[in-house]
Formats: sequence, structure tokens, C-alpha cells
Amino acid sequence: MVLGNPPMPSIKSRLFSLLLRMTKNRHFADGQSLRLRLETGRHGRSSDPPKRLCETFDVRQSDDDGLPVIEINRKGGNPSITLFYLYGSFHLFGMDPLHWGLVSKILARSDVRIIVPLYPLAPQFSWDDTYAALMPLYERVAGSALQDGFVLMGDGSGAGLAAGMSLEAAHQGLSMADQLVLLSPWLDAGLTNHRIADMADTDPWLSVDGAREAALLYAAGHDLKDYRLSPIYGNLENLPPTRIFVGTNEILYPDCVSFADLADACGARIELFAEKDMFHGWMMFTIPEARHTLDEIVHGLPRVSEDAI
Repeated sequence: MVLGNPPMPSIKSRLFSLLLRMTKNRHFADGQSLRLRLETGRHGRSSDPPKRLCETFDVRQSDDDGLPVIEINRKGGNPSITLFYLYGSFHLFGMDPLHWGLVSKILARSDVRIIVPLYPLAPQFSWDDTYAALMPLYERVAGSALQDGFVLMGDGSGAGLAAGMSLEAAHQGLSMADQLVLLSPWLDAGLTNHRIADMADTDPWLSVDGAREAALLYAAGHDLKDYRLSPIYGNLENLPPTRIFVGTNEILYPDCVSFADLADACGARIELFAEKDMFHGWMMFTIPEARHTLDEIVHGLPRVSEDAI
């Protein structure tokens, strides 16, 4: 385990934490709040890449058997790594400016090719629809990855999905990623770890009840202990080399520790970066701790271009 950041969180991170705590009760405090957010939060919302991203980078949109796929590269770049990115937001809300900002910051640090599939969302679609849409694309991207490697990365629920897809790829005998990068991952959909109750008041953003409601909508009656929903219950010896980045103030932190311990016991190559006093998805915010974490993420890729940072 690697504990990052200085002993005291920055002023900006504390301000963002306070803001998240103030809005949490309105958005994700419990199942009812989450459903209300779902009813109003997707109206008129677009997951399309923002204008600024399209002006700064080479952005191409395509259709993969009905699945919208966006590929982003540096203009005039020569990428040698393919990064397949799965966004979070409870499987309910799609890509938002924070996610696109993360993509932009990674591209600013390294000459990589980033693939972003806009996968089906609950409750209109279930986990089964998501896997049916993503696994064929995963197989094609993994099979045509660039010379220096294929990285599978996700944040939040997207990180849980990335871990589940890695285990499913191993089960199906598909090519494995050269590296799995999990940012604030949701690894047990049911949040059954008894230590999570101790984190409920510490986490300024996520709530156990809201997350469980989202899990039920996504699972659509399926067993939450299926490794495709909760990869912590999978055969972790089949993981590719894995790096986990999680904040110590997240309700997801205890499961990340357990997941890393289980994977290590199975012989998997895994690193856990536990960022002291950080909240869920801090690396997507404009705070000093995010810059540190993004540098760590990029420098640990199979190879970074010589003109990175």
C-alpha cells in the first residue's frame, strides 16, 4: 500500500469536500434521492465530448454495432498505448464534464490513444446489456492494441466494470490488458463489508443507501455477488497487473483494501495507492492532490512518450 499526499489536505481539496457534503443530501443520500436525481438529472444531458476537447484534440466518433464509441488522440501525435476508458456515475448518468476533463488531463500528460464507449445505462438497460455491448468491442480493441500496450481504465462504477470485464475476458479466453487502472473503484456492488459503516460519516459524497439503490437498478434482479457485478468475488488470480487509486475518506476504501489483499494472496500483481484524506474521484478535480495522482497514473503506464510531463 502506498499512502500519497502530504499529511494535511490542501485548502482547495477541503473546499471541494465541503461542497460535496453540502450537495450529497440532495442527490445521493438515499434511494429516494437517487431516483429523484435520475428523473431530473438526465433531462437534456449529453455525453458528447465538449467543444473545447474537440478543438484541442483529434476526436473521432463512430458506431460499433449500435454502441457509440469516441476515440481521442493528440493532434499530430504518435501514440503507442491504447487506453480503453469506462466512466462511472453509478451506471446511471453517463459521461460528464469531470470525466471529459480526466481524459483531457491524461492526454496532456501522455501521447496515448483513448477509446471511450458510451455504454448503455440503467435502469433502461441492465448489466447484461452493458456486457453484451462492451465485450465484443473490448475483444476488437484488445486485439488491435498499439505496440506498447493495452490499458483498461475506469473510475467509480466504471472501474468496477473494468475489473469485471477483465475477469470475464479471462473466463472467455480473450486477450488480457497489459494493465488495469482502477480509480476509486466500486468492487462489491452490495457494499457488504462491515467496515463500510464506519466510513459513512467520513465520505462527503457517496452514501451506502444511494449506492445500493443504484446497484439494484443496474443488476435488475441478478445476484449482486456475480463477479461481473462485484469483481471482489471473482477469481482474482486472473487479473492483469493492476493499480488501484482510492481515497481514505471513501466508503469504497475498505473494499479496495480487501480486494488488494485477496488479489495479492492469489498471486496477482497489484498495487494499492491510498490517498490520505481524499474523497471519491478526487483525481478529476482541480486540486493539487489530483495533479500528483494523475502524474502517478501516467508515469506507471507500460510506457509514456518522451514528451510527457
